Amino acid sequence: MKNLAVVLLLFTLFTPHGAASESGDVIFARAFADDAYGYYHAKVLQRVLELTPEFGIANAVPHPQPMPQARQIIKLKSGEADVMWSATSDIREQQLLPVRFPLLQGLAGYRVLVINAYKQAQFPQSLGKEAIQGLVGVQGKDWPDLAVLQHNGFKVEAAQWSLWFHTMFTAVEKGMVDYFPRNVIEVTNDLERHKTKRIKLEDNFILRYPSYEYFFVSPHKPDLVNRIQIGLLRMLDNGELKTMFEKHENHQKAMKLATDPNRKVFDLANPELSYHFDDPLWVSNPSYMRAELEKVIQFNAQTASKK
Repeated sequence: MKNLAVVLLLFTLFTPHGAASESGDVIFARAFADDAYGYYHAKVLQRVLELTPEFGIANAVPHPQPMPQARQIIKLKSGEADVMWSATSDIREQQLLPVRFPLLQGLAGYRVLVINAYKQAQFPQSLGKEAIQGLVGVQGKDWPDLAVLQHNGFKVEAAQWSLWFHTMFTAVEKGMVDYFPRNVIEVTNDLERHKTKRIKLEDNFILRYPSYEYFFVSPHKPDLVNRIQIGLLRMLDNGELKTMFEKHENHQKAMKLATDPNRKVFDLANPELSYHFDDPLWVSNPSYMRAELEKVIQFNAQTASKK
């Protein structure tokens, strides 16, 4: 295949001296110690490393200490960790090195509401966006989504991070806030973990805005960015990435929620992100994101060859 030959040439050009540029463990930061958290991301990262042996033999290993996103950024900037995953923003992309590939296909920007189990009547389908803006929501203090919602006129409290968002779900249960927006991929697991609380998935609405979850790399490891991009490209081409994504039941449920014709969608602007992808849904159309990855890899290879 012509494309494969071109990509292989680029790999050779970019890999320093045609030899391994990375070896040993790749340490990823994470929010929680639970092995179920970030399972998909960790598996993708591990497979990316396995599919790029020309950069050296490496394994994805979790940082021993779980931590909130703000702390993860500090660890990556200091070189104490190599990789994290997070929703992107212009500021975050200045702090760390982004791998601009939407691991969750943009579904992180589809937000359903977790509410008190006895308050669905306060959210009839006839409710307009202005009415929801007048209610009080809650988000994590260092989450990019907080700024998005506030920019769009929503009343949102900023809550300190705690294990499995205990504070935020408790606030919903006790009526301290009216709702907790959660992305459609995470909400199923969230509700299962908090099934003893008096909370539920709201029936009628989705808040939607451009949001992409990326791998972010330590500024001390620029070669790792290219390695991850190459590995993702290979996973797209051999079908492993699609298989890995669709393997998870919560991903399947997320797609159903995101495309549910009975839900009213409110489109919001994302002031934290200065660009968007026209078609980030690489499961249904891998060609668009494949072209985006290949373009970046080519640029990296050309830059490296001039050094």
